[in-house]
Amino acid sequence: MSVRVVRTRAGDDVVCDLYEVTTKEDQDKVVGYQLKCPYNVWISTDTTQYLNEDQNEITAKITDPQIHFEPWAPLLKGENIMLKLDEVVTVYETHEEVLEKYNQLVEAQRGGDTDQTGPSETET
Repeated sequence: MSVRVVRTRAGDDVVCDLYEVTTKEDQDKVVGYQLKCPYNVWISTDTTQYLNEDQNEITAKITDPQIHFEPWAPLLKGENIMLKLDEVVTVYETHEEVLEKYNQLVEAQRGGDTDQTGPSETET
């Protein structure tokens, strides 16, 4: 399993089990990605602003971040979806906490949800 976050050209951050897609003719050339169990992931936070009187600057401090998941393709039948390479801005590894919560979500979906529709939104 290679869980990564894919930033799409549309601005979505999609956490998924990611696989490269190549052509039969050139197996070294990546033409797209297969996303398995894709979920939009984002954080919401409370922000507190402080006035730094010495430098006349306002500093924002992020407190109590919460991770949210939502099916990326809610009408998807099954678990896999293909994404063309030109739709991808970047792919990156995520924080351990996001990885753990994603794995718990996928396990729960597979264990208790046989039609693969998944929950509409999960806040952790």
